Amino acid sequence: MKWVRYTLVMWIGCLFTNSVCGQIAIPHAKSKAPLSSTENIRQIDEFYDRFNAYRLANGQKISDSLRRTSLRAELIRGLVNAEDTKWHKPEEREKLLRFIKLVCDENKPRYLEKFDDKIYAIASCKVEYFSSPSTTDLLFRRKVEKGTHSWLLQGVSDDFMVQFERKTEQRAVVPNAHETNFLSLSNELHAGVPLRNYTDTSFRFDALSAFVFAVDNKFVKFNECDHVTVFVTGIEGWIIKLEEYTRENTNSGWLISDLIETKQETTQALIFKYK
Repeated sequence: MKWVRYTLVMWIGCLFTNSVCGQIAIPHAKSKAPLSSTENIRQIDEFYDRFNAYRLANGQKISDSLRRTSLRAELIRGLVNAEDTKWHKPEEREKLLRFIKLVCDENKPRYLEKFDDKIYAIASCKVEYFSSPSTTDLLFRRKVEKGTHSWLLQGVSDDFMVQFERKTEQRAVVPNAHETNFLSLSNELHAGVPLRNYTDTSFRFDALSAFVFAVDNKFVKFNECDHVTVFVTGIEGWIIKLEEYTRENTNSGWLISDLIETKQETTQALIFKYK
């Protein structure tokens, strides 16, 4: 497990080193003009600087006198994946414009804190359950303590674990089972009836605990992580989904792939839903 933790920490941690990034232009809500792009966004640190209007696309620091609302709005438009045609759909374009209007409000602007704990990452990993290949999504949240930050495992989701969250049917042990040393339960379990079928309605399957136990005891072979998705939750009521796009043109690197409005669902549930 040490090399697994090291691999995950090194991979996700490298997302936040400094470098130069780029921008794209989102046309007006009623416009059908194509999206354009300029420079690559190589690291998430640059995403924060651009979002908060601290730096231009070329890395030059923006002075306070030039940090106008209109400039910041343009910079944020430049953080969206220009090659995704969904941003041309009226509902998606309207959502993007509402988001920009909210964070660029002159009376109450919203900014992202570069070193707070309001950021998550999902690492999609290749594993093997009893020699059968599968993909597992590990959810990490950044922890900030005494001026340093690190990633801690918060949740897990995969097709193999999902089957244990559901009961095939609700069952109960007969009232006098204690007089026969619960022989009826033993017979049922030997016949293949899942033990979870005998749990109360308050039972909640803990996928993370089960996965940690399975990996630590070699029931699951952990191979590698092949994709990371980042979710920034620093703007109240919204989750910003970031994905890395590796391609030849300049509209590449870490870009906004989705804007998720939070309502009644929990942050973790929404992240797994939109991963």
